[in-house]
Amino acid sequence: MKRSYALETLSWEHHNGLVLVFRLEQGMQFDASVEEIKRYLLHVWQTALLIHIDLEEKYLMVPEYLRDLKDYLQQMQGDHQIFAEMMKKLNKMKSEQEIRNLIQQFSEKLKTHIRFEERELFPAFEKMLTRVEAKQLGGKLHEVHKPIDLSWPNEFWKRKNGSEQ
Repeated sequence: MKRSYALETLSWEHHNGLVLVFRLEQGMQFDASVEEIKRYLLHVWQTALLIHIDLEEKYLMVPEYLRDLKDYLQQMQGDHQIFAEMMKKLNKMKSEQEIRNLIQQFSEKLKTHIRFEERELFPAFEKMLTRVEAKQLGGKLHEVHKPIDLSWPNEFWKRKNGSEQ
């Protein structure tokens, strides 16, 4: 689906979020080191996901949008809080099974969250925004957008022979 200029940078980041989910799921499927997957997820959380969340909350959770999109925006913010709680727990976890379970829960929640934003929240935004508002919002988001680097020295999401499934 073609996303409007107003929200396209956030959609690009959602694509990266789905790449993250794929990598986490592949790593688990290939029995990669759970500690390595944990370190990767915590790294992406700090370097990409927190930044994305901050942008969404700074530019979308504003009074003029809350009036019309309150339920959608509250769901978005609630999901963001759940992610933060999950990452706090993950950071302290030592048990491989608990880490594995939390990473699987996080992957599922992130996938569901991205679908919600792309299929419900963003279309509602696009209907609500005037052309001028869309251009202004898009301009602000484009100005602050920085490409996300999902690279990691150990590509645990690849099979041992080096191929991605």
